[in-house]
Formats: sequence, structure tokens, C-alpha cells
Amino acid sequence: MNEIIRTENLTKTYRLGETGVKALRGVSINISKGELVSIIGPSGSGKSTLMHLLGCLDTPTSGKYFLEGEDVSKLNDIQLANIRNKKIGFVFQMFNLLPHLTVLDNIILPVVYNAKSNLREAERKAMKLLESVGIEKRAKHLPAQLSGGERQRVAIVRALINDPLIVFADEPTGNLDSKTGLEIIKILKELNEEKGVTEIIVTHDPSITQFTHKIIHIRDGFIEKEIENGHVANAEEIKK
Repeated sequence: MNEIIRTENLTKTYRLGETGVKALRGVSINISKGELVSIIGPSGSGKSTLMHLLGCLDTPTSGKYFLEGEDVSKLNDIQLANIRNKKIGFVFQMFNLLPHLTVLDNIILPVVYNAKSNLREAERKAMKLLESVGIEKRAKHLPAQLSGGERQRVAIVRALINDPLIVFADEPTGNLDSKTGLEIIKILKELNEEKGVTEIIVTHDPSITQFTHKIIHIRDGFIEKEIENGHVANAEEIKK
């Protein structure tokens, strides 16, 4: 597999008045194309900060971040926004769906910001993706009319609408019951297996790590250890 992400001694310090809070303290990792990776650690460990840097939502205080060989650690906000729109999809714990838009309109929203996109084609693609996760009949519903699991499926489809190279999932099962959470993990696993999408799941739940190729443990802003999973459960092995 080819390298898609490489970091060299990434640090991130947040300023609180005159006090500096070190969230990351020299993080170096490598992730290959097509890998399904879990980043796990306790609250305050730095895992969400790392995801924000890898997802080009923020920039490091020091160090380098190479995405497909390009050093993106020094890019400006406009350049980072362009990378996020073209190469990255996000799935958040709180779903982040706009309540006044239908499911279909929420999904194609990222396409609206691309002037060269064909909205009619985007709608057709969105419907196919909704069908693949089993909720195509919900396309005209509002988010409030959906269950938590259905809303997370919508968020996954929205993350895929621009054919991203990488999908970041931040605690994707955090607001779901265990059965629904497994259904969401199965969907993410199927996308990785069938479409080869690189996925990075940030979680505090150790049970999720059994479904990932690589496990990155982070604590106090440091990489504590990395584990290459021996037997990785596939989508068919995930309990329904």
C-alpha cells in the first residue's frame, strides 16, 4: 500500500491567556492508502486535536504533515478548505446535520460549494449511496424525523458525496446504543473493504479497535504505542 499520511514531530499548543496548553507533543505516524485506522485514548489525550490536524481543520504549532506527499502543515485557511472539500470527508459524533434541510439536501451540501459540480448528478449519486446504507426512503425527511442511527448513516453518505481519499470519523458511535453502533461500524468497514476508502476512526471505545488494521494509542499528547492488528474482523463477522 502507498503512503497517504505522514507526520513528523507534530506539536500543538493552545494559548489560554498567557498559559500554553500542550495538546500534542511530537507525534509521528504513517498511514497507508486503504488502511482502516483507530486512534484511541482517554479524554484529553490529544486524539481529537490530532484528527483536527490530519483533517486540515487546524494547523500544527510545529512539525510537518504530508498528505499524499504534499506538506500541508503550512498552508493557509483557503488552501486547507480546498483540500477538505476535495479530499476529506468527516463523520461527527453529533451528526452535524442542518435541521431545516432534508436528508438529500444535507448530503449534497458539500457539492454546492464546488462551482463545477452537477447538482442533478449529485442527487442521483446521493440516492445510490442512501440505498447502499438502507435509508433511501428517508431522502425527503428532515433530520428530526430520523433515529440516531439513521442520522449517522446520512452523515456517512454526506462524507462520501465528493469521493474523498480519506474519511475521518470522530466518535461515530458515541451517541448510539451498542446495536446501532455496531451497524455503523459495519457500514464503515464495508466502505473500506469494497471501495478502498482510507478511514481513521477516533474513539475512546476499545471494542472498535478489533475492526481496524492499525491501532494508534495516544496519551498526554504522545503516541504511547502502535499496533498492527493480527486478525481484523471483516464486515460479515460484525454482529448484527
